[in-house]
Amino acid sequence: MSAWLFGVVGVILKLLGISETVFEVTRKDQSTSSDEGTEDTEAGKFTFDQSPIFIPPTAVLLLQLTALATALLGLQPPARDGVGSGSLETMCSVLLVVCLWPFLKGLFGSGKYGIPLSTIFKSAGLVLFIYTLCRY
Repeated sequence: MSAWLFGVVGVILKLLGISETVFEVTRKDQSTSSDEGTEDTEAGKFTFDQSPIFIPPTAVLLLQLTALATALLGLQPPARDGVGSGSLETMCSVLLVVCLWPFLKGLFGSGKYGIPLSTIFKSAGLVLFIYTLCRY
């Protein structure tokens, strides 16, 4: 899901003239150690920057975490027609959180391995808007 989402958002941003086409959307740090026997624990981690391409997947992650918290804490409004949310919806939300695992780790990461606060705030604003619309 996230690769498709990156592609669609990248094309839209390019067509609107907001972003330039870049080949490397999600950089990964390469190991710089010269020793063959040592392992670099930070090699292969996602690095995040101020790019707007990270806003939609971060927003999807925050929306799914909000939905899971709402369901688990019992804050979900009662169903209008007697059909409430089921366990399959919860399982799909968990699946999406697992698919966006690098972004979840980025929420709690620091430095270049963490999602910048501006991206988190933009995503949270988008989620609050969507959540408010869906609630009523």
